[in-house]
Amino acid sequence: MIDSHKLYRGTVSHERLFPVHNKFSYPLTFFHFNPNELKSLSQKHTFFGYNKNCLLEIRDLDYLRGQCTPIQDQLLEFLKPEKANERTLIFTSPRYLGMAFNPVNFYFRINDTNELLQALVEVNNTFGDRHLYPLNNLEKDASGSYKASSKKAFHVSPFNPIEGEYHFTFKINEASIFMGIDLYENDQCKMKTYMQGQAHELNSNKLIRYCLMHPLDTAFNAMPRILYQATVLYLKKRLNIFARPKPISKDTLIDDTAHKDPNSKI
Repeated sequence: MIDSHKLYRGTVSHERLFPVHNKFSYPLTFFHFNPNELKSLSQKHTFFGYNKNCLLEIRDLDYLRGQCTPIQDQLLEFLKPEKANERTLIFTSPRYLGMAFNPVNFYFRINDTNELLQALVEVNNTFGDRHLYPLNNLEKDASGSYKASSKKAFHVSPFNPIEGEYHFTFKINEASIFMGIDLYENDQCKMKTYMQGQAHELNSNKLIRYCLMHPLDTAFNAMPRILYQATVLYLKKRLNIFARPKPISKDTLIDDTAHKDPNSKI
């Protein structure tokens, strides 16, 4: 079975195919954690904290319904209790110096042979809203990748309408991870996005090497990168803006219409 905690060094890539072409990729450091073992991990590593101030920190309120309830308890609303041969892993980037923005987090339920049984895709937008896509229709293809689809039901980019369909692709093993999200409109692929990385043991030396020496490759730098690319699309590519509609889906976990989140002012 895949280890409870891993550090990944890899890439995030995004390509918009129409109505204008725009493509970029950035180096990325991200992690997976077993939510049941976050407290013990915090006690083990000096630079990692769970619900406490630290260089790298995971806080329960940054996930799912944004409550101070432990992540593993919040997950019981969306996933069945784990069986003896199963575990749930969250793929995310911790806060760095108290700051982070994760456009997407992934929750994977796997068994002892590394089969992907269930997946939750948690999407955050810059308006402070949060939406969950439960994927219960996963299918494994001949290459070992897992596929699923879901109707788009949440406003993310101001350069896209809310209509469309997401096609998800996941490939996970002990050595690497690939997580892809393609957006389709009218049966045409409009955007291709993926995160991929090589897995490394999560220890103090790796934390220093990959996080302290590469701080701009963490979620600390996600918001500046988003704002830069938005500027390119608006000023250079001249794309139209779609106003944020009020969320109405039952799977929208946080509706920040009242602008309680400081990021919602961006």
